[in-house]
Amino acid sequence: MSDDNKQLVLVSGLNQSQAEIAKYISAASRAVVVSDNKIEHNTVFGNMNFGSTVVQLPKFDISLGAQALGALIQKHEKLKEDDPHYVFLLEELQSRIKNEESRPVVGLEAKLDAANRLGYLHEARIANNKAARMIARFENVRSYQVIFNYVLGTILTRFNNNVLPMIRCGASEVDVKLMLNATIVEPLYQEVALAGGMISSDVIDGMIYFLTDKCHVVWN
Repeated sequence: MSDDNKQLVLVSGLNQSQAEIAKYISAASRAVVVSDNKIEHNTVFGNMNFGSTVVQLPKFDISLGAQALGALIQKHEKLKEDDPHYVFLLEELQSRIKNEESRPVVGLEAKLDAANRLGYLHEARIANNKAARMIARFENVRSYQVIFNYVLGTILTRFNNNVLPMIRCGASEVDVKLMLNATIVEPLYQEVALAGGMISSDVIDGMIYFLTDKCHVVWN
C-alpha cells in the first residue's frame, strides 16, 4: 500500500478489512483525492473528492458542541420532574426511541433490503442491539436522557442532510461509510466524551441502525 493510500485510510477513520481497503484503492475507475484539508481547534475544513464528484465536508466545532451538551446536562439535572422543560425533553426522547408513527413499521431487514444493503444486515443487527441495550439501561438516568436525545436528534439531522443525498445520488458504499464516519460517528463520539459522557463509537454507529429499525432513518 502506498504512503498516499495509507494516509487516505487514516483520514477515513474506518474500521475496514485489508481486503475492503485493497478493493477500494485498486478500483481503476476511481480517482480518489483527499487534499487541502486541515484541522484547527477540533474543526475540519476541506472537501472529499471522489472522482469528478466533490463533497464539501460540513464544519463541526466539536469543542463548542461538547460545551453546549455539558451545559444541557447540568441544567437538566437540576430541573424538577414536573418542570415543562424536563417533560418536553422526555417527550422528545420517547419520540425518538419509539417507532415513527408516520411510517409503516417494516423492520431493519426490510429497510436495508429496500436500499440494497442486505450485506450489512448482520453487523447492523449487532450494532442495533448494542445501542438498544444501552438506551434501555440508561434512559432513566438524567445525564443520559440529555445525551441520548442530543445524539439521536443529531444523527437524524446529519444523516438526512449529509448522508441521504449521497445515497440517492448513487454514491458507493465506501463513500457512504466515509460520510457517516466524518459527519456522525467520530464527531459525536468526541463531543459526548468531552462533555463527560461515556458512549463508544460503535454504540453511536449502532444508534444509526436503531433509528433505522424504528423507521426514523431511511436509506433510499
